Amino acid sequence: MRTKYLLTILLTNMLLWACTDKKEISSTSGTDSLVVADTTIKNADTINTNEPIVNEVVKDTVLDNAARFISGLPQLTENSFTTLQAEMYWREYQTSMDANWEKMYKTRLSKMAAWEKSTFSNSIDDSLSLFYPFSGPDFLHAFYLFPHSKEFVMAALEPIREVVPLDTISEKNRDEFLDSLGNSLRDIFNKSYFITTHMENDLKQVKGVLPPLYFFIERSGHELLEQKFFTLNEDGTEKEVKGSQIHWQKTPGVKLIFRDRVTLEIKTLYYYSISISNAGLNDRPAFVKFIEQRAPLNTFVKSASYLMHKEAFTKIKSIILKNSNHVFQDDTGMPYKNFKNRLEWTGQFYGEYIKPVSSFSSELYQSDLDSAYKASGKRDLPFSLGYHWSTKKQNYMLFSKAKIAPNQ
Repeated sequence: MRTKYLLTILLTNMLLWACTDKKEISSTSGTDSLVVADTTIKNADTINTNEPIVNEVVKDTVLDNAARFISGLPQLTENSFTTLQAEMYWREYQTSMDANWEKMYKTRLSKMAAWEKSTFSNSIDDSLSLFYPFSGPDFLHAFYLFPHSKEFVMAALEPIREVVPLDTISEKNRDEFLDSLGNSLRDIFNKSYFITTHMENDLKQVKGVLPPLYFFIERSGHELLEQKFFTLNEDGTEKEVKGSQIHWQKTPGVKLIFRDRVTLEIKTLYYYSISISNAGLNDRPAFVKFIEQRAPLNTFVKSASYLMHKEAFTKIKSIILKNSNHVFQDDTGMPYKNFKNRLEWTGQFYGEYIKPVSSFSSELYQSDLDSAYKASGKRDLPFSLGYHWSTKKQNYMLFSKAKIAPNQ
């Protein structure tokens, strides 16, 4: 009799399971469980047999739904944002963001993607983690230049704050949020970089770097899976903290895990809101350990206000030179003198080197870099990315050295 009873329960549970929508658990939990074993194998050439197979990924659907709304992208399932995207202001916001993104993709991003595939990826080890100092929330250009990186580490002064739950605030406040976010993105759309003074004002309205990060992650073809706020232990390992307490931390960070919607490849982004001046790094040795634990790295620097030309930023230069296999930068990064006459570094020069824009001192002009460009021969740079956006006379340099052993 007991066996018959257990069999009845088992059959009932199997029937209930079969009738359940396995794609998404109720949004009351905020997560869904997606099996990604065999479906991740799209191209046998891209498989790394040394990596463990991830059989299951837990997705925070509430996070991804909010990120799509912020990005001006329509919802894919019925949820609390489905009704809100019918609001007139959101539709106008969507139209504006679609137009800006299409223009930027056509004039800049598509050219970057083609150049990365035909030229850049042949010169670097693009499987390495990417370090992007002085980044602000600019995940966008880091991804289009280093699309095969599985880990992105960004660091800048712009703050980290929890994103206000847009589906619970008034329509007026929601409209003001979207308006401020659109304003914060205007410089990226038009000039390819954030302007600090603009960001200081705009981020007060959208509460930190997360909304623009969501925007770039979603618009570049990804879905958000998980978000965690953290600080660092003394040994450079992560210590999770509540989002409401993140601004109290000496080394505040946010970790975003996201997945390509086509290939299902999973990537991780770390953003640190810290000063990376000598004083800031001396006060945060755990951050230095975090970087060193990921060596060897690729490093990307653009539109960095020539900060590493100053005595107050010598430590970040040493960290980059020690832990990087490749450094891709414009002339606002490290001075050319830090690379020339060093046998371990070789350089490739792209675009055209001219004097700094008028916003910066003419004393930042590097005659030795000009000579290096003239001696190297012209290598085309088919896109504009940096301060010389009005003339499109941009320069980028790739410095590479012999590979160093991991974690050394």
